[in-house]
Order: sequence, then structure tokens, then C-alpha cells
Amino acid sequence: MIISVRKYLPQNDDFSFTAIDFERANNALNSICQVGLCVVEHGTVVRSCEYFVRPPKKVFYFQKNAVHIHGITYEDVCGAPTFDKVWEAIFPDIEGRPLVAHSFRDDALALDAALRSYGIKYKYREYGHLCTLELAQRASIHDENNKYNLEALCGLYGIELLPHHAGSDAQGCAMLALMLARSLSINSFKELADFSQTPAFPEPNLPDVLSGKDISVLENYISKMKGKKDVLLEDCPREKDLLRAKSIMKANSAITLQKETAVSARELSKWIETSASRAPRRTVRRRSKRPAEARPCEEQSL
Repeated sequence: MIISVRKYLPQNDDFSFTAIDFERANNALNSICQVGLCVVEHGTVVRSCEYFVRPPKKVFYFQKNAVHIHGITYEDVCGAPTFDKVWEAIFPDIEGRPLVAHSFRDDALALDAALRSYGIKYKYREYGHLCTLELAQRASIHDENNKYNLEALCGLYGIELLPHHAGSDAQGCAMLALMLARSLSINSFKELADFSQTPAFPEPNLPDVLSGKDISVLENYISKMKGKKDVLLEDCPREKDLLRAKSIMKANSAITLQKETAVSARELSKWIETSASRAPRRTVRRRSKRPAEARPCEEQSL
């Protein structure tokens, strides 16, 4: 990537991770009503579990569309433990482990909201993650109807699944991650996560030394990358700095800008500071005020 992308990669290469899935009672992110986990050790599923969860009081209601999707009702969870109690039970299978989910962004939003609701602090991103949806999209692996959802991809690989049952979804996601790794002939979990977190976005073919037109191409590329919701750019040059660079190069054709400098916010800032002093300054001519024309005195009558 010519622009650095923030990635959350596992610390180890072996396929040991925990797949997660959440079902929600309504549109509120912290309205988790079911949690599913699947623990994988060295490429082998060792256990799966599923818990009903009673949502926080303020969001303890079920929307019809949610019930239609997962079938969970108020009666199913009214006597269930709250998320903080369930977290105590599942934390040993999560602590220090990479997390895997299908559409990880959505599950991460739900997890973040639930942790905030109960004042629980845990920086799970530090241990890396993998999104099987992004992985399949990156590799262009889909069913015959060009679908990338979990049910379609599990069907493609013959993985049994009870859709929208959190435990089954978590296990299906775990097995899908292993099957995708085999399909791609990737033997490192860290490499697999890196592949999934690298945007499938065509990069411009820029020369080592950039012209003003090349900088415009880079600006357009960065703008499109920023528009992708799952991409976080690191050390990305600011638009105003790229405009400043074009201005400097236009003022002094002898000044050159290397591609590796232009794609780094830090390096570009240093380049601007050094190059600005070499570029000729525009002199602004002040218009001098013309003296007022002397008018003939009017002849006064005595």
C-alpha cells in the first residue's frame, strides 16, 4: 500500500483464536440478547458455547424485525444474566486472543457498546482480529449467486449452520476462517488477517518523482480511500499539504518531490518546511495612491 493502513494483526501465526457473534433485541448497539463463542486451538475447534443475555433496562425491548430474524423473544431472556455476568463467564476464552467474526465491524460496535454500558475496560483490538466477510470479499470467494453472507459461504464449503443462532454462527464463522485459509493456501493466521485487512482497492501507478499532476492523482486516491468505512489510514498526508507542495513545485521547477515523501504526512511536512524557503516568494505590489488633482479655486464674488 502506498498509504499506510491501520491494521490490528494477531501476535502469533498459529490458528488459535475465538470467533464471536452477537444477536440484538433492537437497533440499540448494546441491546445484545444472545452471545455465541467458538474457541479454536491450533486450527482445531475445541468448544462452542451460547448464552442468552438480558439487555440493559433502557433498551430491554424487542423490535419485530429483530424477532423475525433470530426468533428470540422477551420471555427467552427476561430471566437471563446481564452482559457483565456473561462477560465474566466468556472472558477466559477471549482474554489475550485474536477475535474473529463475520462482519467484524458490526460485532465490534456491539461489543464496544456493551462494554461501555457496564464500565468494562478491555482493549481486544490489541490482540488482533479477522473478519471472514472482508476476507471472502478480498479473495472474491462467494456462492453462485455472488453472495458473501455467512449462510451462503458456509453452504459453499458444506459447513452446517443454524443462521442467526449466535453459537452456531460463531462456530460457522470459525470453520469458515479455516476453510478460507486452506483455499488461499495461507498457513499463517497473522498473514491471513493481514490479507483480509488490506483494502482491495486499485492503487495509482505513480513514478518515484512526482509532478503536479501526479500529486492530483494521489489526492484523488486518498479521498476515495477515506470514503471506505472499514479503512483507517495512518500517517496520511493532509489535503492542504499536498496543495502546498504543488504550489511550491510550481513556483520553483528545480524542486522535486519523491513519492515516498509525498505519501507520508510526517515526511511531507518536513519537505514543505525545507522547500518553502527555496521557493521564490511572490511579491505583492502595492498600488500607490495617486495625488489628488488640484482643482482651480472658484472665484468668489465680493
